[in-house]
Amino acid sequence: MGSRNTTQFAVVLLFILGVESIIAFLGNGFIIVVNGHRWLQSTKMLPCDLLLTTLGTTRFLWQSVVMTSQFLNICSPGFFCQSYLWEIGFGVFTYSASASIWCGTWLSVFYFVKVTSFAHRLFLWLKPRIYGLVPRLLGLSLTVFSFPFAASGLRVSNYCNSVGNMTGNASQGEENNYQFWIFSPLHFTFITINVSICLTASILLLISLWRHTRNLKRSGIATKDFNAQAHINVVNSLLSFLFFYILYAVAFTTSLGYSPRPDIVEGLFADIALSLCPSVHSIILVLTNPKLKEVCIRILKIK
Repeated sequence: MGSRNTTQFAVVLLFILGVESIIAFLGNGFIIVVNGHRWLQSTKMLPCDLLLTTLGTTRFLWQSVVMTSQFLNICSPGFFCQSYLWEIGFGVFTYSASASIWCGTWLSVFYFVKVTSFAHRLFLWLKPRIYGLVPRLLGLSLTVFSFPFAASGLRVSNYCNSVGNMTGNASQGEENNYQFWIFSPLHFTFITINVSICLTASILLLISLWRHTRNLKRSGIATKDFNAQAHINVVNSLLSFLFFYILYAVAFTTSLGYSPRPDIVEGLFADIALSLCPSVHSIILVLTNPKLKEVCIRILKIK
């Protein structure tokens, strides 16, 4: 009876993961297609569109790996866990997830610099140069920061594969300890950097919005102007990304304790939590971006 209930619960979780994946594919695919079509027409891409396109591409790859690995794990768990497919999938997942997080971080910084205005020297130096810095920061993050992250993930995979052939509780405990020992320092370093950048941008953005609203009230102008609405859109984007990123970090760190996953329910729980960021946040990006929102409304009206 317990096994039957577990199977039914796993089916429900698999359905939820499937819905999340559909949302992720549609949302990120929409961002890629719209910006790609605009790039083909004008033969150039603005930094904001470049960040959104790269973010959508990495998240599309991220969700594809999650669904493929879960499908293979259900169909043939023994073959999947003992083959190189799990190692390759884990390496691709760690790279796409790390690249996606960095893209989201620099997108938050770009939105913040573009919308706000401060009298600080560093901000005044950064504001006119942000368009040129975005491609460089993006390329630096995708190569220098993301590749070592994926390489560490592959080292964990290779070790787990060798230890997985051993028997006994001692080997399993050694496997879990090794995963956290080799992967956690790099993982938490990236988490600290990204969360610090996003949190700083969010706090400064809220300060800028508060100052702007206060000045409007003092001058007797209506508070709902274009600049205030732009502030609110960016605040929604930054805070939602920060929330889903923290949720991803917790879920990913937890999932290291049972890789490759022996329990399908635990694996589904982890994948559902990991998939919230590329699915829900992509919809928020579409709704808070005027160009993407306009195209989305136009398509929905046609259909």
